[in-house]
Amino acid sequence: MKILLAPVVHLMQRLRLLPKFALITAVFAVPLALMASLLFAELNKSIDTARQERLGARYVRQLENAMRLAQRHRALRHMQLSGNATAAGQAASAQAELNRQVAALDALRGDAAAFGIEAAWNDVRQDWTALQGKMRGASAKDSYADHTRLIERMGKLNALAADKSGLTLDPQIDSYHLIAALVHGFPAVADNLAQIAGRGAAYIDTGLLEPNEDLLLSSNVMLAGRDLASIPPQFEAVFRENPELRRTLERQLAAVPASLAFLERARGEVLNTYNQTSGSQFFDAGAACIDGLYAAAAASASALDTLLERRIELDTARRNMIVLAVAATLGIALYLLAGFYASFSRGVAALEQAVERAAGGDLAHRVSSDATDEIGGLVNAFGDMNARLATLVAQVRTASGAIEQAAHEISGDNSDLAARTESQASALEQTAGSMEELTATVRQNSRNAGEATRLAAGADEVATRGGAAVEQVIGTMGDIKTSSCRIIDIIGVIDGIAFQTNILALNAAVEAARAGEQGRGFAVVAAEVRALAQRSAGAAREIKSLIEHSVAQIERGNELVDSAGKTMDDILGAVRGLTGLMNDIASAGQEQAGGIEQVNRAIGEMDEVTQRNAQLVEHAAGAAVSLQQQALRLSQAVAVFKLDEQREPAAEAPPARASVAALPRKRPQRIAFDAAEFDASAPRKRA
Repeated sequence: MKILLAPVVHLMQRLRLLPKFALITAVFAVPLALMASLLFAELNKSIDTARQERLGARYVRQLENAMRLAQRHRALRHMQLSGNATAAGQAASAQAELNRQVAALDALRGDAAAFGIEAAWNDVRQDWTALQGKMRGASAKDSYADHTRLIERMGKLNALAADKSGLTLDPQIDSYHLIAALVHGFPAVADNLAQIAGRGAAYIDTGLLEPNEDLLLSSNVMLAGRDLASIPPQFEAVFRENPELRRTLERQLAAVPASLAFLERARGEVLNTYNQTSGSQFFDAGAACIDGLYAAAAASASALDTLLERRIELDTARRNMIVLAVAATLGIALYLLAGFYASFSRGVAALEQAVERAAGGDLAHRVSSDATDEIGGLVNAFGDMNARLATLVAQVRTASGAIEQAAHEISGDNSDLAARTESQASALEQTAGSMEELTATVRQNSRNAGEATRLAAGADEVATRGGAAVEQVIGTMGDIKTSSCRIIDIIGVIDGIAFQTNILALNAAVEAARAGEQGRGFAVVAAEVRALAQRSAGAAREIKSLIEHSVAQIERGNELVDSAGKTMDDILGAVRGLTGLMNDIASAGQEQAGGIEQVNRAIGEMDEVTQRNAQLVEHAAGAAVSLQQQALRLSQAVAVFKLDEQREPAAEAPPARASVAALPRKRPQRIAFDAAEFDASAPRKRA
């Protein structure tokens, strides 16, 4: 942004105030004048175009009137040459009217020359003159053809006049459609109706048609119907855009349905030859329709002229308003710029004078402004600054002597402070040594507590393993007891089996005795089985007694093992409590060691700060001497300023010789300084 503004800043810094205002005013005024001139030219062009269109509409209206008379003369002359004697007088009357209309168009030769159509009009006039010269010996066919060529040339001239005058390029919707109907719609329909009326009237009177004349009449009827159907939509577009025209033109458009009715009559009387009337009646009906269409065209031309006139008035009013607005704007802008320049230059001049006098040491000059803008604020701010600076200089004069005396007393106090600071630094060094010894002792205690914690943790682990082993012994004794009980049950089963075997052996002996000699061998076996069963029962009872004795011993062992397990739990709890206590002791020792280290660092920092304070006291002593010298030079410096008389007594009052202790105590402030600034022998830095 700075690079972009550098050229214009460079330019503005080298121009005085008036050229700056002139340059900025020109930068804004030139584009404004250019735009205003372009808009003025565009509005003038629109006004000229509308005026040209009005002239073109007037010329087209006169030319269409001539076309209407030529079409009427063609039809009447055709009827006359076809044998209708009553049409001769009407043809002569139409010829006279056409001559008068040609003379009226000659009077508009200036308009034709302005449009560039004078040559085309001369050709039309010459054709009409030639046509009049050939009327005596011309046949009906030749006369009709000559008239048709004349009317076609008039139609081309009509379209050319509309193009050259700008009518066909009109930008407004309502006027555009009016022009289209005026130039193309009504003349085309009227020409077709005129041909139908003239040829149809001759056919009704004579009953004869030229070769292909019926086809020509049929095409004329079809073309006229098509052109008539296109006229109402055009006027509906006009009415939508400009509803006020409906009251003026809607009544004239009644010629359209009347013309459509005439076309239906032509289809009946000419093309289909029924319900025929006379040729004069048929021609009069067609002529009435043609007159109605041209009357609608005349009304449309009148409405178009009104619209163009309003457009000219509106554009003229706009042009004049724009000229007045631009002129008023430029006048007001120049007036405001002149006032701004006067106000700005007046404030700058007052400020420049005040600055020059202040630069010369005259602080008694007062400057102020009644303005409330930025320049007035700047002037008032400078005046306030000048007044405050004068007050400050007076206060500096008053305080410089007190500062010199205070600097002398500060120098003496700094000497005492330096001695006390050195004594405090020595005491801090001794304290630091004692704290280092205490730190070493605490660290040793912490290490011993850590070793005791480690041993207690080992005892805790051993006691834990012992308790686990006792629990395993208790479990094993319980398993043995369970197995012994099962053995007793098995022995009971064996005893029962021996008892049953003995009973069976006894029964076998009884049965052997009953058998006599045959059961003797079986009796011997039964006796052996019985003896064996008795011995098994005796052995089972002995084993049972031994097992019961062993179970009793196992139960006593279980009781002793349970007692040992409880004892191990007590030992484990005591060892864990001891371990927790040792951990607490170790943690406390570490925290104590950390705290002592922090105290030791704090004492070291205090020692360092004390040594710095001692250095600062030495610098302060030198600064006090430098301050005394600076106060003297300050008194000499402010003596050059000229102050008001009301401030002189305060400046001339002698400084009070008060001690430093008697000075008012203010809240100390943090001041960043360089020691070199307080060294009287050091070179002073430029601000």
